[in-house]
Amino acid sequence: MEKPLSLTLLYTSHLGGDIRLLPRLYTFIQRLKPARRQGVLLFDLGHACADEVWHCRLTQGRSMLIALDGMGFHAANAAGADGRQVEAQMTMGLVDEGRDWFYHIPPVIDRSITATVGPADSAARLQICLSAADETRIQGNVLYLGDVRAGQVGLVRVDLHSAPRIIASGVHDMPSGTLPNPSLAATVEFVESEARYLQKKR
Repeated sequence: MEKPLSLTLLYTSHLGGDIRLLPRLYTFIQRLKPARRQGVLLFDLGHACADEVWHCRLTQGRSMLIALDGMGFHAANAAGADGRQVEAQMTMGLVDEGRDWFYHIPPVIDRSITATVGPADSAARLQICLSAADETRIQGNVLYLGDVRAGQVGLVRVDLHSAPRIIASGVHDMPSGTLPNPSLAATVEFVESEARYLQKKR
Protein backbone atom coordinates (compact mmCIF):
# COMPACT_ATOMS: atom_id res chain seq x y z
CA MET A 1 0.00 0.00 0.00
CA GLU A 2 1.05 3.58 -0.70
CA LYS A 3 2.64 5.54 2.13
CA PRO A 4 0.49 8.39 3.48
CA LEU A 5 1.15 11.81 1.95
CA SER A 6 -0.84 13.72 4.56
CA LEU A 7 -1.76 13.20 8.20
CA THR A 8 -4.37 14.57 10.56
CA LEU A 9 -3.34 14.38 14.21
CA LEU A 10 -5.72 14.72 17.15
CA TYR A 11 -4.17 14.75 20.60
CA THR A 12 -4.86 15.19 24.29
CA SER A 13 -2.72 15.85 27.36
CA HIS A 14 -2.89 16.45 31.13
CA LEU A 15 -6.01 14.33 31.67
CA GLY A 16 -4.86 13.93 35.27
CA GLY A 17 -6.77 10.75 36.01
CA ASP A 18 -10.18 12.29 35.22
CA ILE A 19 -11.55 9.02 33.85
CA ARG A 20 -15.17 10.25 34.02
CA LEU A 21 -14.28 12.96 31.47
CA LEU A 22 -13.39 10.38 28.81
CA PRO A 23 -16.87 9.35 27.55
CA ARG A 24 -17.64 13.00 26.73
CA LEU A 25 -14.17 13.56 25.31
CA TYR A 26 -14.64 10.50 23.08
CA THR A 27 -17.85 11.99 21.64
CA PHE A 28 -16.02 15.25 20.96
CA ILE A 29 -13.07 13.53 19.27
CA GLN A 30 -15.44 11.65 16.95
CA ARG A 31 -16.92 14.99 15.88
CA LEU A 32 -13.48 16.41 15.13
CA LYS A 33 -12.35 13.48 13.01
CA PRO A 34 -12.53 14.10 9.25
CA ALA A 35 -14.81 11.88 7.17
CA ARG A 36 -11.78 10.25 5.52
CA ARG A 37 -10.26 8.29 8.39
CA GLN A 38 -7.12 6.96 6.66
CA GLY A 39 -4.13 8.96 7.90
CA VAL A 40 -5.94 10.16 11.05
CA LEU A 41 -3.88 9.61 14.21
CA LEU A 42 -4.91 9.96 17.85
CA PHE A 43 -2.25 10.55 20.51
CA ASP A 44 -1.94 11.42 24.20
CA LEU A 45 1.04 13.52 25.28
CA GLY A 46 1.25 12.21 28.82
CA HIS A 47 0.19 12.99 32.38
CA ALA A 48 -2.93 10.89 31.79
CA CYS A 49 -2.87 9.75 35.42
CA ALA A 50 -2.08 11.44 38.73
CA ASP A 51 -0.86 9.75 41.91
CA GLU A 52 -3.49 11.47 44.06
CA VAL A 53 -6.34 9.89 42.04
CA TRP A 54 -7.39 6.58 43.61
CA HIS A 55 -7.58 4.41 40.48
CA CYS A 56 -4.27 5.77 39.17
CA ARG A 57 -2.57 5.00 42.47
CA LEU A 58 -4.00 1.47 42.68
CA THR A 59 -3.17 0.54 39.07
CA GLN A 60 0.15 2.43 38.84
CA GLY A 61 -1.21 4.51 35.99
CA ARG A 62 -2.65 1.65 33.96
CA SER A 63 -6.31 2.63 34.38
CA MET A 64 -6.17 5.65 32.09
CA LEU A 65 -4.03 3.84 29.53
CA ILE A 66 -6.62 1.06 29.29
CA ALA A 67 -9.39 3.63 28.83
CA LEU A 68 -7.43 5.51 26.16
CA ASP A 69 -6.88 2.22 24.35
CA GLY A 70 -10.65 1.71 24.41
CA MET A 71 -11.05 5.13 22.78
CA GLY A 72 -8.93 4.06 19.83
CA PHE A 73 -5.78 6.04 20.61
CA HIS A 74 -2.87 4.97 18.44
CA ALA A 75 -0.15 5.82 20.98
CA ALA A 76 0.31 7.49 24.34
CA ASN A 77 3.24 8.90 26.26
CA ALA A 78 3.40 6.32 29.04
CA ALA A 79 6.43 7.74 30.87
CA GLY A 80 5.94 7.22 34.59
CA ALA A 81 3.16 4.63 34.19
CA ASP A 82 3.57 0.89 34.61
CA GLY A 83 1.93 -0.27 31.40
CA ARG A 84 3.97 -3.41 30.78
CA GLN A 85 1.44 -5.67 32.53
CA VAL A 86 -1.32 -4.69 30.07
CA GLU A 87 0.70 -3.86 26.96
CA ALA A 88 0.12 -7.27 25.35
CA GLN A 89 -3.67 -6.80 25.60
CA MET A 90 -3.65 -3.30 24.08
CA THR A 91 -3.70 -2.13 20.48
CA MET A 92 -2.44 1.33 21.53
CA GLY A 93 1.31 1.84 21.49
CA LEU A 94 3.00 2.81 24.76
CA VAL A 95 5.78 5.33 24.17
CA ASP A 96 8.55 6.09 26.64
CA GLU A 97 12.34 6.36 26.73
CA GLY A 98 12.68 2.72 25.66
CA ARG A 99 9.73 2.33 23.27
CA ASP A 100 8.69 4.12 20.08
CA TRP A 101 5.57 3.79 17.92
CA PHE A 102 5.59 3.27 14.16
CA TYR A 103 2.75 4.18 11.81
CA HIS A 104 0.41 1.22 11.44
CA ILE A 105 -3.13 1.82 10.25
CA PRO A 106 -4.13 -1.42 8.52
CA PRO A 107 -3.37 -2.22 5.84
CA VAL A 108 -0.62 0.45 5.74
CA ILE A 109 2.62 0.10 7.71
CA ASP A 110 5.11 2.95 7.37
CA ARG A 111 8.11 2.77 9.69
CA SER A 112 9.36 6.14 8.40
CA ILE A 113 6.66 7.82 10.53
CA THR A 114 7.37 7.42 14.24
CA ALA A 115 6.13 8.72 17.57
CA THR A 116 8.73 9.13 20.32
CA VAL A 117 9.07 10.97 23.63
CA GLY A 118 11.88 13.01 22.05
CA PRO A 119 13.75 13.37 18.74
CA ALA A 120 15.57 10.12 18.01
CA ASP A 121 15.67 9.04 14.35
CA SER A 122 17.16 11.56 11.94
CA ALA A 123 16.42 9.22 9.01
CA ALA A 124 12.66 9.11 9.64
CA ARG A 125 10.34 10.93 7.26
CA LEU A 126 8.45 12.34 10.24
CA GLN A 127 9.06 12.07 13.99
CA ILE A 128 6.09 13.02 16.16
CA CYS A 129 7.24 14.11 19.60
CA LEU A 130 4.77 12.97 22.27
CA SER A 131 6.11 15.37 24.87
CA ALA A 132 4.12 18.60 25.01
CA ALA A 133 5.86 21.66 23.57
CA ASP A 134 5.28 25.39 24.05
CA GLU A 135 3.91 25.62 20.49
CA THR A 136 3.08 23.41 17.52
CA ARG A 137 5.91 23.51 15.00
CA ILE A 138 8.08 21.41 12.71
CA GLN A 139 11.82 21.55 13.16
CA GLY A 140 13.66 19.46 10.56
CA ASN A 141 11.69 16.23 10.48
CA VAL A 142 10.35 16.54 14.04
CA LEU A 143 6.76 17.61 14.72
CA TYR A 144 6.33 19.25 18.13
CA LEU A 145 2.79 19.49 19.49
CA GLY A 146 1.67 22.47 21.53
CA ASP A 147 0.37 21.65 25.01
CA VAL A 148 -3.36 21.31 25.72
CA ARG A 149 -5.38 21.05 28.92
CA ALA A 150 -7.86 18.38 29.99
CA GLY A 151 -11.06 18.92 28.01
CA GLN A 152 -9.16 20.26 25.01
CA VAL A 153 -8.15 18.46 21.81
CA GLY A 154 -5.29 19.61 19.62
CA LEU A 155 -5.61 19.17 15.85
CA VAL A 156 -2.75 19.35 13.35
CA ARG A 157 -2.72 18.62 9.62
CA VAL A 158 0.65 17.78 8.09
CA ASP A 159 1.64 17.56 4.41
CA LEU A 160 4.26 14.89 3.59
CA HIS A 161 4.62 15.26 -0.16
CA SER A 162 8.20 16.52 0.31
CA ALA A 163 9.62 17.92 3.54
CA PRO A 164 6.94 17.77 6.25
CA ARG A 165 5.02 21.00 6.71
CA ILE A 166 2.06 22.04 8.83
CA ILE A 167 -1.06 22.88 6.82
CA ALA A 168 -3.27 23.80 9.77
CA SER A 169 -3.25 23.59 13.56
CA GLY A 170 -5.48 24.58 16.43
CA VAL A 171 -6.82 23.72 19.86
CA HIS A 172 -10.50 22.88 20.33
CA ASP A 173 -12.40 23.21 23.61
CA MET A 174 -14.98 20.53 24.31
CA PRO A 175 -18.44 22.15 24.58
CA SER A 176 -19.97 21.93 28.04
CA GLY A 177 -23.09 20.16 26.71
CA THR A 178 -21.22 17.30 25.06
CA LEU A 179 -22.99 14.01 25.80
CA PRO A 180 -21.03 10.92 26.92
CA ASN A 181 -20.56 8.02 24.54
CA PRO A 182 -22.45 5.05 26.07
CA SER A 183 -19.95 2.36 25.04
CA LEU A 184 -17.02 4.32 26.43
CA ALA A 185 -18.97 4.99 29.62
CA ALA A 186 -19.30 1.21 30.02
CA THR A 187 -15.55 0.83 29.48
CA VAL A 188 -14.87 3.41 32.18
CA GLU A 189 -17.16 1.58 34.60
CA PHE A 190 -15.29 -1.66 33.91
CA VAL A 191 -11.90 -0.04 34.50
CA GLU A 192 -13.10 1.46 37.78
CA SER A 193 -14.56 -1.87 38.92
CA GLU A 194 -11.24 -3.60 38.22
CA ALA A 195 -9.45 -0.93 40.27
CA ARG A 196 -11.92 -1.46 43.15
CA TYR A 197 -11.25 -5.20 42.95
CA LEU A 198 -7.53 -4.50 43.34
CA GLN A 199 -8.33 -2.28 46.31
CA LYS A 200 -10.28 -5.09 48.03
CA LYS A 201 -7.46 -7.58 47.44
CA ARG A 202 -5.12 -5.28 49.32
